Amino acid sequence: MKEPLRPDGSAPAPRGRHRQSGSGREPARRYLAHVHEVSHFLSVADSVARSFPALMERVSRWLPVRAALLLEGVDAHGASVPERPVVTAWQPSASALSHAASAYAWLAGQARVELQGQEAPPGVHAAKLSQAPGAITLPLVSKEGVFGALHVEAVALGDEGLALLDAVANLLAVALAKEHALRREVWLRERAEALFLQAQDAVRWRDELLTVVSHDMKTPLLAVRLNAEMILNSGTAPEKEHRRRRYLENIVLAEQQMSSLIGNLLDRARLRGMPIPLALQPQPVEALLRQSLEVLRPLALEKGQTLTVEVPPETPAVLADRERLGQVLANLVSNAIKFTPPGGAIWVTARLEAAGRVRISVKDSGSGIPAGDTPHLFERFWRASQSPGRGTGLGLSIAWSLVAAHGGTLHVESEEGQGSTFSFALPVAPP
Repeated sequence: MKEPLRPDGSAPAPRGRHRQSGSGREPARRYLAHVHEVSHFLSVADSVARSFPALMERVSRWLPVRAALLLEGVDAHGASVPERPVVTAWQPSASALSHAASAYAWLAGQARVELQGQEAPPGVHAAKLSQAPGAITLPLVSKEGVFGALHVEAVALGDEGLALLDAVANLLAVALAKEHALRREVWLRERAEALFLQAQDAVRWRDELLTVVSHDMKTPLLAVRLNAEMILNSGTAPEKEHRRRRYLENIVLAEQQMSSLIGNLLDRARLRGMPIPLALQPQPVEALLRQSLEVLRPLALEKGQTLTVEVPPETPAVLADRERLGQVLANLVSNAIKFTPPGGAIWVTARLEAAGRVRISVKDSGSGIPAGDTPHLFERFWRASQSPGRGTGLGLSIAWSLVAAHGGTLHVESEEGQGSTFSFALPVAPP
């Protein structure tokens, strides 16, 4: 029976040829559907490596895949490390891991590689193309070259299966290249931010060093000037030779304090916020206090003040860093001199406490501290609104830090019109 003509007047195609054409298009439809599914799966995955087992689980429903391994020659920051590839596996075996590592090394141009990751076995693998039946290793390539490999062990793939596997490898390469680029960008941004913070920190430490030096240098420098003036004013009479010698000794002591201070501050700047280093040694309290305060006595004399040291004879030695403790006393006593009016008095005392500690106190007969200012005394750069002169607001903060480094706490007791007392405790030195 003759077939009727089509509406456009053309003859219809033979039925057998139509069935053959439809059969030829079916593999192409399957191929495109699978490629689309893989592409969509990778596009929504948070991490290609973490999603790889789930991806291969899907692929195994289409192809006779027994094991699959993904090898990436990059580190956690996305930088190239071809000799140490990270492996992610789906149903791996020891032989599959070995075959994959050797084939990857050959494709990446490495003489030997060492696998990384949870599934990675120990040992080094030499470059070699796998001869295992059903083992296929496809390179993952970006514009920089081979950065990884997809290793699959399967049987009877056929041309259609090989084409689909090649498409999966290409899609993996594109997705991974984007992921690695993003990792590098994030790492570079984080590194730039870290370098910026380090630069800010360096500037802050430089400024802090300058402010601390400018603050703690003032007291010994002033002592040098006053002692030098006293030498000049004492004349050349032989009976005043002893006094001149004492003034010269005070100048030498002040110079030693300044040199020690500079070394300590440079150490602290190098440490960048690490704990303050201490050279703890047994220190006789009375000798330590008198030597530390001798250089400050001319400052008190200039204002007509009395500076008294009171230490009971039975007071034991304390465990402390001599230079750091001298810095604490210099800050506390110089503050007391500054805030005590002319003709006033400053007492530096020590007493043994029951807990095996010696409490050292600096008391003055000044005007006292307003109650509202007390909570802020140890804050850096804080200055009372009625503070005389142009101080930096660092003295008490430095003293507090040094006392804290000794394991103590700097206390203050004050009442307006009645003066102030600053005190801290140090442990008794072991016998």
